[in-house]
Amino acid sequence: MTRFTTAAVFALTALCGCAHLASSRAIFTGSANAGDGPLVLRITRHMEEIVHGPDIDEDQLLVLELRDFELNKKLAIPSEKVTLGFSVTRFGPSSKDVTSKGYIIVRSVSDKKVVSHLHLDIVARTSDGSYTQQVKFHGDYTFDRESDHD
Repeated sequence: MTRFTTAAVFALTALCGCAHLASSRAIFTGSANAGDGPLVLRITRHMEEIVHGPDIDEDQLLVLELRDFELNKKLAIPSEKVTLGFSVTRFGPSSKDVTSKGYIIVRSVSDKKVVSHLHLDIVARTSDGSYTQQVKFHGDYTFDRESDHD
């Protein structure tokens, strides 16, 4: 029974394609003060995916640049006040943002932390168009100030 259960779990996982978030990091640069330039939020996350067999490693990078925002106000992504950059790097091809839709709410900003709520759906495609994926960033994020030696 144990062998059957293990085989069934492995088969279902391989068929559905599951992702495991191995590590994530959220940092920011810039300032929320007027005249000090944009506030840049960066999320890097490493994914380990099981898609049709062996593990595939994937590194995702999301960069949001915010200008002229107010605390606790919803900002559409993308918009005049929020620009977005997204890329995915896998063993071979890498993907770029094709379409994105969502919003960000900046809850608080200090010298060391930015707290926000992010709800963002991205559709990315490899440069040759052979692979399309949907990526979600949903939830509360705390961004730490990027240090000079990172």
